[in-house]
Amino acid sequence: MVSWQSRINPQPMFDVLTMARQRESMGHYVARMEIGDTPGFRNDFIHELVAKYSSSPYRYSPSRGEDVLIAKVLETQWPNYHHENVVIGPANFLITAALASVTTPGDLVMLPDPGFATYKLAADFLGLKTHYYPVYQDGKPFFPNLNEFTFPRGLTPNAIIINNPSNPLGIAFESAQIFDSLQSLIRIGTRIIFDETYVNLVYDDTQSYVDDIEAIRLRSFSKENCAPGLRIGFAVANSIEAKTMSDLMSLSISCLPQFIQFAVAEYLGSQRAIEFTEEVKTEMTRRLQFLASAIPDGFLQTKSNAAFYALVDMGTRGGDEGFSFLLNKNVSTCPGSKFGKNSKGSVRVSLAGSAKTFVTDVQMLSSALNEWGNP
Repeated sequence: MVSWQSRINPQPMFDVLTMARQRESMGHYVARMEIGDTPGFRNDFIHELVAKYSSSPYRYSPSRGEDVLIAKVLETQWPNYHHENVVIGPANFLITAALASVTTPGDLVMLPDPGFATYKLAADFLGLKTHYYPVYQDGKPFFPNLNEFTFPRGLTPNAIIINNPSNPLGIAFESAQIFDSLQSLIRIGTRIIFDETYVNLVYDDTQSYVDDIEAIRLRSFSKENCAPGLRIGFAVANSIEAKTMSDLMSLSISCLPQFIQFAVAEYLGSQRAIEFTEEVKTEMTRRLQFLASAIPDGFLQTKSNAAFYALVDMGTRGGDEGFSFLLNKNVSTCPGSKFGKNSKGSVRVSLAGSAKTFVTDVQMLSSALNEWGNP
C-alpha cells in the first residue's frame, strides 16, 4: 500500500527559489530567473483595489467563489458558460481539482513533455497512471498529431492536459492544430483539460485559444496580471465536475479570501486592466528579443512567443549540471529535467524579473554561458 505521505511532493521550482535565497543570504547578488515571479511588472491598480477591499477581510465566501466575481469571469473570460460551470480558486490547486473531478485511482492521464511540474505531482497524489506526449522533439517545439498516438496496452486515457501556451517552452501553439489533433481522443471519451494560464500573453499573431471543444479550462489571474502572491485563478467545467472541484475547495482550503475576490471582480475588464496587459505584452516582447540577441549563439532552444519563459540548451553535459554551474555563477534558473525528459538537456529561464536589473541579469547569464561553452 502506497502511503499518502509518499504521494505528496513539492513543486521543484520552490526548492530552487530556496537555493537562490541561500546564496543571497551569503552576500551574493543573484540573477533571479528560476521561477515565474513577476517583480518586473508592478500592477498598481490591483494593488489599490486589494488595499481598498482589505478593510473588511473578515467574512467567509462560498467555496465556489463570490457571485460578483463569477459573473465577471463569465463576462470577461468565458461568456459561453454559466454560473454553475465556474469555480474560483488558486490556479495551481485547480490542476489537482480538475484531475480529481474526472478520474479514479489507477486511471491513465496524458501529460505534455515538457510540461508544468504540477501535472505529474497531482497525478501521483491522485494515484493515476501517466503517459506522455511530446511537445518538444528533434530540437524544436511542435504539437503532435494525437490521432496517431499509441497508448499503453489495454489502456485508453481518461484525461489529457493541454498546456497552451506552454510552460516551460514559452510557446503558443495554433489552436486549429490542437483542435484537429484531439478528435480521436474526444471520440473515445477522453476528458480534455486546457491549462490556459498564459492564453492572454501571446506576443505574435498565433491564435492559441482552442474553441468548440467541451472541456475543463483553467486560468490564472495571478500570472496574467502579474500578482502571483494573490494566488487566485478560475476554472470552468460541466456542472458535475465544477461541483466536485468546488467541494474539494471546501474540504481543503474552504474558500479564497473575500476581499481578494472583490478586488479581482472590480479589476477584470476595466480599462486599466486592458492597458496593463498590453504593457506587459510590449515589454515581454522586448525582453525576449533582448535575450535572443544577448546570449551566445546556439544556446537558445525556444524562440518564445508567449508567457515569461525560454529554454536554454546546456548541451551534452545536461541541464542538471548546467543548472548547478549557473547557480555557482549566481544565475538562478530551473533545471529542465523538472519538466520532463524532452527538456532534461536544458534550463528554463524566466524573464519577468525586475526592470532595474534585467539587463544585468541577462548579461550575467550570457557571461556564464560563454564560460560553460568554453571550459
